[in-house]
Amino acid sequence: MVMRDSRSAGTSGRQMADLLVLAPHMDDETLGCGGVLALAEDPLVVFAVAPRDKDIEIDAVAELLGFRYVVLHSAEWEARLLSLDRRELVRRVEGILHAERPSHVLIPAPSHHQDHVVVFETGVSATRPMSRYGYVARMVASYEYPGSVWGQDGHEHELNCYVDISEVCSRKIEAVKRYQGSQAGRPVAEPEVVTAWARLRGSTIGVPYAEAFRILRLVDEGFPR
Repeated sequence: MVMRDSRSAGTSGRQMADLLVLAPHMDDETLGCGGVLALAEDPLVVFAVAPRDKDIEIDAVAELLGFRYVVLHSAEWEARLLSLDRRELVRRVEGILHAERPSHVLIPAPSHHQDHVVVFETGVSATRPMSRYGYVARMVASYEYPGSVWGQDGHEHELNCYVDISEVCSRKIEAVKRYQGSQAGRPVAEPEVVTAWARLRGSTIGVPYAEAFRILRLVDEGFPR
């Protein structure tokens, strides 16, 4: 497991994430919730596998969006997460969650890609309320990304949480551009498409740009009396 703090600001002491994002591959976090990452105070991204492309500028992306990151498995496991021991994968994610104790956890929507299905199911298991560690995240939600809505696998029709990312959308798009060398032949990951996607979601709530999520669990402080 590789851990890296790529933020430019100096910090001291142990870090505790306010937001934890599970991402199958490097770029899923930016495409799906790059805006929310940029808005968070101390986000942590847990990548399931390292990329085969050695030219990916992950440290530049992490600094741009302000997140720390962890890589669980080497590149040889890309597109082969189905072969991993699921119990062990859940245990490792559980350990990170309970060490960081984030209030918000975002997991990828299931899609046609087997790695995304594995990470979604791992995230659901690792955030279950009967966890032996006794920690429960206040909000667990799945994030969409270009491709997750193929056949409505990403439950696009069930999106029920929108976040205004207008003030940081330019940073998200800049991060998307950092991945362009590894995105050849993937029009859905082009900056223009990602911008249009954010514009579409923004139009739903009356703001310039937004990201949308499907809440799986939300612990409310209580209704107004």
